[in-house]
Amino acid sequence: MDELRCELSPLVYAELYRLLAADEARRDALEDRLAAIGYDHVWLTTAADAYNEYWEALLPSTDADSVSSLALPRKEHAQLATWILAGLRTTGEDRELGAALAENVLQRALTEVPGLTTPLPPDLSPVIIGWTLASIIGSSFYEWPVAPAALPDDANIRSAFIGLTHHVLVLEAMKEPWPEMMQTSTYWRGYGIAEALKPAMGKGSPAINELLKEARPLLPQYLSTQLNSHFSRFGPRRNALSHVTDDPSRERFVDVVTVTRGWEHLRLTVLGLTQFVCQEVSRSLYDEEELPAALRNDPWSYLEREIITEWLP
Repeated sequence: MDELRCELSPLVYAELYRLLAADEARRDALEDRLAAIGYDHVWLTTAADAYNEYWEALLPSTDADSVSSLALPRKEHAQLATWILAGLRTTGEDRELGAALAENVLQRALTEVPGLTTPLPPDLSPVIIGWTLASIIGSSFYEWPVAPAALPDDANIRSAFIGLTHHVLVLEAMKEPWPEMMQTSTYWRGYGIAEALKPAMGKGSPAINELLKEARPLLPQYLSTQLNSHFSRFGPRRNALSHVTDDPSRERFVDVVTVTRGWEHLRLTVLGLTQFVCQEVSRSLYDEEELPAALRNDPWSYLEREIITEWLP
């Protein structure tokens, strides 16, 4: 099983922590979250400055062709950021913060890296979904799917989501119209992922309804409305695709195949399933009483050593 790697530039972390340090509305939540690992609110500025100093120290020898070599491969950088973000999941929707992060990184990268143009590479394409940090790894046109900083612990869910992501990347590389089964297969995989995320619900459709309910406070209204409209027909359409024969209780197979063609329909499926998986990641990080093993024992003490500019040649 190929893993999804969320390897982001130090510029991303510099801008993320700078935005969090300036977020007075969430200051109390951030202070509580940081206190759990022995840090205070000032640490956000300290971390932002450290990542920014490292980025700026490498810029003189960096251009558009080499900028991705600055990405930090150690996964704990993204895991720490996501653990902090998970502490904000009760503070409302995350898209405004994510949009500000993406815009700040975009403007600085285009200004500071000689010859760099859009679309930016994955290491400079951050997104926050369900209060989980991720990197956009889709093509310049599609912008999906993403590589989250963490995935659910369940091995089946991890493998299923990774498989879905790789499948979508293959579709992106193909010209439309796509072969029918290559697109409609996302209904079976998506239904299964929903069932696995909410096994207590018994079946995929009730699980999807529960996931949509949990997503509502984490999303802007327009996006919540889009996903509710799309996924309200997800289970019945999956049944029509599975059973083929006409049944007065559901849409016809041929009609479902017709209306589910094309990127816009697939985009909503991928967007929704990514939201469901990422919100489960942040929920787990928020609810668990013990810190993840990687974040125990002062994680910044060793992450900071990787970006100390005095060690640069």
